[in-house]
Amino acid sequence: MQNPRILRYLVENTEDETIKQLAQDKLKFTPLSETERDMYQSIVNYKTIPGQGGFTEKGIKEAEQKLNTGGTYTVHNSEFLTGANISVCITKEFMEAVENDAEYELRFPDVENYTFEEMLEYNKKWQESGDVREWEAQGYGIRVYKRIKARELWNLINVCATYSAEPGIFFIDNANEMTNAKAYGQKVVATNPCGEQPLAPYSVCNLAAVNLANVADKESKQVDFDKLKQTVRTGVRLQDNVIDATPYFLEKNRIQALGERRVGLGVMGLHDLLIYCDTVYGSEEGNKLVDEIFETIATTAYRESVELAKEKGSFPFLVGETDNETKELREAYINTGYMKKMPEDVRQGILEYGIRNSHLLTVAPTGK
Repeated sequence: MQNPRILRYLVENTEDETIKQLAQDKLKFTPLSETERDMYQSIVNYKTIPGQGGFTEKGIKEAEQKLNTGGTYTVHNSEFLTGANISVCITKEFMEAVENDAEYELRFPDVENYTFEEMLEYNKKWQESGDVREWEAQGYGIRVYKRIKARELWNLINVCATYSAEPGIFFIDNANEMTNAKAYGQKVVATNPCGEQPLAPYSVCNLAAVNLANVADKESKQVDFDKLKQTVRTGVRLQDNVIDATPYFLEKNRIQALGERRVGLGVMGLHDLLIYCDTVYGSEEGNKLVDEIFETIATTAYRESVELAKEKGSFPFLVGETDNETKELREAYINTGYMKKMPEDVRQGILEYGIRNSHLLTVAPTGK
């Protein structure tokens, strides 16, 4: 948080002493010099004089505020983490604590007290889990760094996100309930920097966007769904080719990317489309149209990936050593949380032919 006004708000309103102290430490106060104080006082003195010395009400009010504050608030280390996207992983347990106004434990592996052998295990395995709950269940030491009112932390996240657009929030348990990666024995451990794509260890973020403004017929004020479907089909094939054309810097990234062939087709220009279709964003009609657009994108993308599997084969992580293993993998895939919502023809197509890409959709922050 680099906004001194919001930091002052946190100092004055939070009940958590740690949050209050961190906000105070971030604030930098520069008191008014004697010359500045005299200058502002001179401006205020004109408040009761006819004509106010030519000063506006706003100018006099600002001078009064400066005198009341006694100086100027800025922040220490203002360049820290600027231009970075940060997301906070949130668990179901945390949200339950928020709802129940309960305390929440901030925990992490107790690395300060690990033996040499335990540190070797940590350095090798933690990146594959990233979940302190699982780590504790495996018998590793966990340290509680702080107990905090969950609502205080939740409010802090929301205040910062409202006034600085950071951090984002990522409901990791929801992601793991829905992800297709469960079918081939993997899970979500993190996201890409902007937080829109849940990723397994060493997964690669391969994004593209459909410009929805280009599929709106400005004369009829209707969406050209045939054009949208063809654009999606082309996008899926383009992204699948990108997987093979990409130079991977880490071998583990290369193995993961080629193994799951994950892509993320999203959108941009949604508001432009709604304008061209004379539809109000957020209205009942607008929401219905948006639902239809995104359903079309989702089902078309998965159908096209099945077609690609017929031509080039399924993504390798969905291919077993025997036909029976491959069948079991495909069964598991069509029964993930997300795939259960897909039309039956898509699910049956995957059972018969497999699918070229493990994941296909990601709505990145492309703008309107």
